[in-house]
Amino acid sequence: MARPYTTSGLLFAFLLLVCGNPTLANDTVILKSGRILRGKVKEGEADKGGTFVLLKSDTGATYKLDKGDIVKTILLREQADIDYEKRLKRVRDIATDHVEIAKWCQKQSRGRTRFKEQIRWHYENVIRLDPDHSQARKNLGYMKLEDGSWVVRAVYASRQGYVPDRKRDWVAKLSKEVAANDEEFDAKLGAKKKEFNKWLSGAKRGRLNPGVLANICDHSTLWLVYESAVKSEANLELTRVHLDAIAKVRSRLAIRILSQFAMMAANQNLREHAISLLSQPEIDHVLAVNTLAEGLVVSSRATVHNAAFAIAEVALTDEFSRDSAVIPLAESLNTQHEEKIQGALEAGRLNTAFGNGGTGFQTGGGPQTQLVNYRNEPSLSALRRLFESDFGYNEQAWKDWYIQNFTLQDLTVRGEE
Repeated sequence: MARPYTTSGLLFAFLLLVCGNPTLANDTVILKSGRILRGKVKEGEADKGGTFVLLKSDTGATYKLDKGDIVKTILLREQADIDYEKRLKRVRDIATDHVEIAKWCQKQSRGRTRFKEQIRWHYENVIRLDPDHSQARKNLGYMKLEDGSWVVRAVYASRQGYVPDRKRDWVAKLSKEVAANDEEFDAKLGAKKKEFNKWLSGAKRGRLNPGVLANICDHSTLWLVYESAVKSEANLELTRVHLDAIAKVRSRLAIRILSQFAMMAANQNLREHAISLLSQPEIDHVLAVNTLAEGLVVSSRATVHNAAFAIAEVALTDEFSRDSAVIPLAESLNTQHEEKIQGALEAGRLNTAFGNGGTGFQTGGGPQTQLVNYRNEPSLSALRRLFESDFGYNEQAWKDWYIQNFTLQDLTVRGEE
């Protein structure tokens, strides 16, 4: 019974016909117009990367062909083709012979490309003769399942929701989409960075263009604009433009950046500008107050005072943020801060001291500090401004008042007796 030919088998038979016919044993050039020219491509011209290819036909005519008009150049009579024909005549219809000649094809120069169809044809014959031949199966793109059956890897992966990536591997479709989004994000961020650097260069020369920066500043470039604002803090007007752009980005990070400037900027005008931006109606004032409250527990007294003032300004905007300010402000009424002791010894210096045992010498071990208790008037002032009550620096009294006025009373429910 005659075996049916595969598609690659028919193509292979065609190649045998071409190679075996002396009248067709020339180079074949197929043009985009559909015209087919046969002859001999001048040695090396096809590989130089030039614009033209020279083809000398059987009649002696020479064609100078524009590479842009060429669809395909088939070089049929290289030595590898001749050697392949000789080997093919000795191939028996057994699996080992087909494996051997397929491996030979793969080892030739450009073999995997030049003999691509022949290699596939030989491995198809291998699995026809030996269906469980793992090497042939793998070369044809098969993979073995747990039940022992073979399946084309591409088909199986596709059914499982995988797609090929650039490295000719298979990845989950969602992963590829995420990676594509990441690449798109990186490309857009790169363009935004260039646009920002261009803006900043002009701004430093006096061309501020606030609207341009507002368009550049978004969630992806927020950190970039923040770092620039910190570096340009000495330039008051330039920093204000940075903060204005940051305030238009509705995010927690934007509020945190503005809060940092409200508490820690060296310039009072900048601190007040940041506070005014945090007080805008569009801002989440409760979040702003809670963020500013973090400054009430730091070691710097100046930061504590600035934070208390900023909280009062922002919390006056609505009732909810005002309520959330009570406890943090009450807890900051009395704080301790480390301060360097006046006249502390410098490292390595000797000092005489009198003790019970008489005169002795002490060695300075670096600057010495001590904890000092402070009452923070800005915190008390903020509480007085926000509420019609005054318990002075009595933290517990403020907390008790808060519980009585702003929390639900405990209810005792009596069960049936």
